[in-house]
Amino acid sequence: MVGWRGTSRRGGGKMDGVMADQRPSARYGYRSLGAEPGFRVRLAGAAASKLQAGMFSFALLYAVSAGRSYGVAALVVAVAALGGIAAPFRGRLLDRFGDRRVLWPILTVHVGSVTALSVNEGLNGPVLATFGSALVANVSMPPVGVLSRVMWRRMSQPQNVRSALALDAVLTDLAFVFGPALVGLLTETVSPIAGLVVSSGSSALATVLLLRAQAGRGPVRDPSRGPERGAGGARHWAGPLVLAPLRWLLLVACLFSAALHAVQIALPAAAGRSAGAALVSVLSVGSIVGGLVVGALRGRWVPRLPVLLLGLALACVALAVVGRLPLGLLVAGCLLVGLFIGPTFVALYGDAGDLAPSGTEAETQSWTGAAIQLGAAVGAAAGAAAIEGWAPLAAVGVAAVLALSGFGAGLRVVRAQRHRSRSRLDGSRKNPPPAERDEAGRLSAVTNNLDVPPAVDPGGRGVSARIKG
Repeated sequence: MVGWRGTSRRGGGKMDGVMADQRPSARYGYRSLGAEPGFRVRLAGAAASKLQAGMFSFALLYAVSAGRSYGVAALVVAVAALGGIAAPFRGRLLDRFGDRRVLWPILTVHVGSVTALSVNEGLNGPVLATFGSALVANVSMPPVGVLSRVMWRRMSQPQNVRSALALDAVLTDLAFVFGPALVGLLTETVSPIAGLVVSSGSSALATVLLLRAQAGRGPVRDPSRGPERGAGGARHWAGPLVLAPLRWLLLVACLFSAALHAVQIALPAAAGRSAGAALVSVLSVGSIVGGLVVGALRGRWVPRLPVLLLGLALACVALAVVGRLPLGLLVAGCLLVGLFIGPTFVALYGDAGDLAPSGTEAETQSWTGAAIQLGAAVGAAAGAAAIEGWAPLAAVGVAAVLALSGFGAGLRVVRAQRHRSRSRLDGSRKNPPPAERDEAGRLSAVTNNLDVPPAVDPGGRGVSARIKG
């Protein structure tokens, strides 16, 4: 390969073009991502999809609590959260029937249920109707957040995918910072129902923009990552969960989310409500900074998932140590913890996309999101138990243990990925693709017709046999 450019004159120009195309691009990261066609539409669609997630729960809480007790409103939010169980099913529908055929019917049901809830609350109707419409609204929540991550992987250049996922994670952090504040502002200045209206409107806007961003571009089927199938060649009922590396990755996502929410539970208990809320915002600031940094790094400098979780565990230990020291050190400790949050989200969703079998991209991302939600519940419960049983900072110690457990599970993910890649490589050698078999056949035909004496190869070395064409 080294001598192609200097030695080959005939057809050299064509070969030079091929070799030039294989060189890595000099541009990478956010600048290269921003120069891609349609980037602004993708960015607007992703931002709208994150705003929906950052607003819905708070909008539902404020809308119901305006006419009922706060305890009833909180219970409505808890019942509605059960609708998150449907997320993997919605992802499977996207993979099977396509984005447009799934999103519009789901959006119609979602808007209808939100409208019914708003009317029922306005008329002070039966509380069972509120519970039912809230549950249906969350079950029918358009999966635009999942679709935005799938869109970045479909539409971005390979060298820009990590930057795109980092940008997506930053948008999520911003939405959870500004979304609740926007709901509070709308509740005070417009109406308690206004937050739900804006949340549903952001879902509709995200649907329109994400479909426009992918117009004429369907899911890319990668033949090297065929769908996982069971006996008889039928698609396995468990979908992507049949893959052991993915199951380990979901465990990592659950443990990471549990550690994060244990810290969030501990901060208000340790520093007071007002200061605790500010410290949680510091976590978000650190997460945004960390996400932006990891999206700007070259590939060889990007830390792997186990390294990030180990760093998070050590940062939690440092936060527990400085928790009794002056507030400035506590802020620095929260910022340090936050620096590992954004990059870990990027690594989780990136690895999930890499592991997803062809045709299960949306479902795989949905399972990852479901594992994160489960981890949030586990972390909140573990943190509350530690606070009640010991002290507020004990919840930070629990977070460190959870992150360290995630580090161990992350090592299993890496080992399983290597084993799976090695198995696929061995399989491809035994059963090469048709194009490679045809090329090998043509080369064999050429060599079999060479004028070579028996028992001597073209270089004059002895051979055991000669096959005539």
